[in-house]
Amino acid sequence: MTPEEKARQKIDQWFADAGWKVINREDYEPTCTAVAIREGLLKGNLEADYFLFINGKAVGVLEAKREDIDALSDKVCEQAALYAKSVPFIYQTYQKPLPFIFTSNGKELYFCDFRKQEQNFKQIMAIPTPYELVRQLGISDYFAGLPTLQKKGLRDCQYEAVTELEKRASVVDKIGH
Repeated sequence: MTPEEKARQKIDQWFADAGWKVINREDYEPTCTAVAIREGLLKGNLEADYFLFINGKAVGVLEAKREDIDALSDKVCEQAALYAKSVPFIYQTYQKPLPFIFTSNGKELYFCDFRKQEQNFKQIMAIPTPYELVRQLGISDYFAGLPTLQKKGLRDCQYEAVTELEKRASVVDKIGH
């Protein structure tokens, strides 16, 4: 396993521990409630190591490096900021540029709220949960950012029943009934 693969394995686990579903880009569906897409495509033939979506709308990116690279270096932070500005028009966003930017090397994790006047990266101890980012965005949808339902341990009919209920509840909440 390469050093970058080791770092990404840790980052995948951090996302999963925080309630994000980590998937490859070909597996993305806009119905996912909280997803981190590996190798997300951006404008200009760019790829974000992780492209974050909540309820089908892009909210952030994470630039991953191998452990021996300083994830707080100007070069890495500038690269992540460029990705936050490079979202293709095919994706819905909560705002442009994307508000949340992360960098990591699998040992250290840094975060920047791109909406703030002083756009400084600060070290954080864990990936925020989708719900924590929903709160920071001020989204009033009660279902936004809920952890993605895991199919493991559920019968097909149970999984389908819960996902259909979530879809209907979300629609009802949006129309105000």
